[in-house]
Amino acid sequence: MEPKLTNVFHRTGEALINAVNGTGPRLIINQGGQGSSKTYSTLQAIYNYLKGAPPTKTTLCSYALPHLKQGVISDFDNILASFGENIGEIKSAPSQPIYKIGESIVNCYGVEGNLALAHGPRRKILFINECNRKITYEVFDQLFSRSQITLLDFNPDSEFWLHDKVLPNFPHVLIKSNFLDNPYLPENEMANILMKKDKPEFANWWRVYGLGELGKLEGGVFQNWRYAKEGEIDKAFKELSTGFGLDYGFFPDPDAMSKIAIDRKRKIIYVRECIYKSNNGTQDLINQISNYCSKTDLIIAESATPRTNKDLGEHYNIVPVRKIKTVVDWLRELQNYEIVICADSYNLARELQNYVWSDKKAGVPVDAFNHLIDGLRYYYMNTSMQKKSWGRAN
Repeated sequence: MEPKLTNVFHRTGEALINAVNGTGPRLIINQGGQGSSKTYSTLQAIYNYLKGAPPTKTTLCSYALPHLKQGVISDFDNILASFGENIGEIKSAPSQPIYKIGESIVNCYGVEGNLALAHGPRRKILFINECNRKITYEVFDQLFSRSQITLLDFNPDSEFWLHDKVLPNFPHVLIKSNFLDNPYLPENEMANILMKKDKPEFANWWRVYGLGELGKLEGGVFQNWRYAKEGEIDKAFKELSTGFGLDYGFFPDPDAMSKIAIDRKRKIIYVRECIYKSNNGTQDLINQISNYCSKTDLIIAESATPRTNKDLGEHYNIVPVRKIKTVVDWLRELQNYEIVICADSYNLARELQNYVWSDKKAGVPVDAFNHLIDGLRYYYMNTSMQKKSWGRAN
């Protein structure tokens, strides 16, 4: 496997070497849109430096370890393999990975917005992935003050502490990028980005995720969500009735399913993302559902695809959603609940952050970033109607 190096890698690598040599700022910031390679290229630049460096302590972190494992750690493993490293020999403690690259050590952890976790040993190089997600300025400040060189990356969906507390006050290198900087971007992801270009309803999305420029995703439908505390979701799933919400897709939209429990007395909905996958055939989806559901578990599914419901209904307890009232009616009801999600529900968090009103006054949401949300809405709708059961789908 040959390393795939973009111009973002070369720009980041140059800034890192300059920081090491003392000829450039010790703060390096990658601002980029979807698919720009900003995270991957930052990790490549870090590895490229470490493999020939004197003993160097490095930390890779984000708001939560599950998020780090799903993104940065997975990418780092691929990068190491592409440079010919034997992962089994240099990676230890897979629950909280530690890498030994040459004479250098790389550790990984999630700070989870906890100031105490940001206190600790100093290091030479720090990388904070998606620094605008659930990481406070106070946590950043503690990490930054204990690091000789700090690298950050983020999607510029809105201003945050970086813009008013960091950029005006600290010398830095700001590297901007978008999908055009990445010649290795898969064609399907490229098509999914380009299909939003020149569409008025995606104007701000295109600015942020297409062009990599600072925007502001205003009019979020859900301001009432948070990440679960440790053990909170598992406890809720044991104490409350659970079921699943399923929304169908193919390409570019994914099949999306989550596990849900609703505490109606306390007005809390607990959600764990299960499936988020494009290009599934029916048998693929059947197999994926088997990882989460028994044959008797209740699955409330989209009603617009009766053939798929019939096929899945031969294996699972599929109930098509019964659609009464309007979408906005149900969204307004969901806004009255606190929505608590697992830390590793990456796609669900992204939807909740980006699901916005097209016309808030008229109650029209933008039909995007809503696949897992639609499944959640289906489950809430059917279980809110206080009817016994409509039985299995036929």
